[in-house]
Amino acid sequence: MKLHQLRNLVAVADASSIRAAARAQGLAQPAITRGLRDLEKELGVPLLERHGKGVSLSVYGQAFVMRARSILNDVERGRQEIEQLKGGVAGKVSAGLSSAVFLSLVPQVYPAFRKNFPDAQVSLTEGLFPALEPQLRNGSLDFYIGPQPLGELDHSYAVQLLFRNKRVVVGRRGHPLAGVRSLRGLIDAEWIMTGLRQPVEIEFEEQFALHGLPAPRSVTQTLTTLPVVALLTSTDALAFLPQQWVSSAIFKTSLQEIPVAEALAGPDIVLIRRNALPLTPLAEKLATLFERASGKPYEGHQLVSAMAQNL
Repeated sequence: MKLHQLRNLVAVADASSIRAAARAQGLAQPAITRGLRDLEKELGVPLLERHGKGVSLSVYGQAFVMRARSILNDVERGRQEIEQLKGGVAGKVSAGLSSAVFLSLVPQVYPAFRKNFPDAQVSLTEGLFPALEPQLRNGSLDFYIGPQPLGELDHSYAVQLLFRNKRVVVGRRGHPLAGVRSLRGLIDAEWIMTGLRQPVEIEFEEQFALHGLPAPRSVTQTLTTLPVVALLTSTDALAFLPQQWVSSAIFKTSLQEIPVAEALAGPDIVLIRRNALPLTPLAEKLATLFERASGKPYEGHQLVSAMAQNL
């Protein structure tokens, strides 16, 4: 089994076409076809299903391509790690971050990282752990920072607490219910429902049930940031959101907290990375900056290198 076979399989899976994959890789189509057939012969199963409009992954191919992506990502991370250990300051670092982290920590961390590593390629993806976990598992993401997932994670992940967090009731600035000081007084409002669990109704309704209240009946569900922002700023809808939303300079003039007396449960903010492999020096530097910005000392692997010593 050779790396170029794995690269070709991933390219074909992404393009759903051997011809398009060959063109993207700058290779002859017969060379890719021959390599994939050799790989199928070695594994003893068909990886591709060929049809008139192209190819698709078989059930075996779907399983194997996930491993192939992980292997290729780790090989590339290993190459970058060697370059960085030799003193290089280029390379790529990828992190998955929740909206609360983007609003509270990124404004401090990003300029500091860019100042030290202007040639680094940085990829920051917004999302919550359940959606980003496949990318973290296969190595596309170096680490995740955001709300702690519900339930126990398997031993392939290391989880580090960065800070305790809380939710607040958020509405547009000048909201007609801005003077209300209890959840009871907000039950009849229009609500936007977000959450970490599926179905999200459970998490939303628990906020009211914990205080002996029925859940609102006028509810709109959304799980991404842009719809939440659009609805909150243009309507009288309310939402339970991390406190960073109302303390951020971005929303200072458009959103406000409605400070109810009830304590609102909110998940802790954690850093999650794969347990088996250390971060590359660049990824470790970025993680360190996030941890310092959160007020926590870094607890990850400490790589001793000329680059790390100069940080």
